[in-house]
Amino acid sequence: MNTLIPPRLKPAQTAFFLDFDGTLVPFDKPDINTPVVDDALRSLLEELRGRADGALALITGRTIEVLDSLFDPLALAAAGEHGGEWRQTPGFEVESITPPPGLAAAQQHCEAFAQAHPGTRFERKKLSMVIHFHEFPGLRDAAAEAAKLACVPGSGIRMLHARGMVEVKPVDASKGQAIERFMQSAPFAGRVPVFIGDDVTDEDGFIAVNAQGGISIKVGSGSSHARYRLADEDAVRGWLESL
Repeated sequence: MNTLIPPRLKPAQTAFFLDFDGTLVPFDKPDINTPVVDDALRSLLEELRGRADGALALITGRTIEVLDSLFDPLALAAAGEHGGEWRQTPGFEVESITPPPGLAAAQQHCEAFAQAHPGTRFERKKLSMVIHFHEFPGLRDAAAEAAKLACVPGSGIRMLHARGMVEVKPVDASKGQAIERFMQSAPFAGRVPVFIGDDVTDEDGFIAVNAQGGISIKVGSGSSHARYRLADEDAVRGWLESL
């Protein structure tokens, strides 16, 4: 396990990509508990974005609509639903990929599984879905099997394991692809990319950043492609503040 503390960086030369749950705020049953975005976090990101000339974006499994409601009145560049939707610059319209052909059928299948298995919860999104089992980890294998059955050939969707849940999302969307898209245009282009995340769903982002010679940072324990490590959300904020 890599335990290296990330180096100090110059924001004026850096593009910041930040996961949300488990990275900027504690991870706690994200489908039913509303995370607190405090004024200190808003101020930190606003100042960091200014020092980076606007090159800061949130990269999350949540929808951009939910992010906007949590960060209001602060608006940020963002990619939601694991890169299925994105907003290159605050104030721009949200763009998205075409919904995969098997999405509706998979949502029906996974929702029926959750209804038949007490202890699981189904979360429907525009381009993806989640089966949550945070309080009952013993349901992990059954939930994963149900999700796999929904990802039939030609459906355009795939399953991801995550902390306390399994996610089904478009094949054509990933956090790595989202970062690569941002890096193709201003204000991100030509900068050193940094991505901070905490879960298996962030590994695509770490791989993409590593390929561009950037800084990949894993929050917490567990094996990872990330080259650096921070202990928890407080350590993330502390490191960002130090810049």
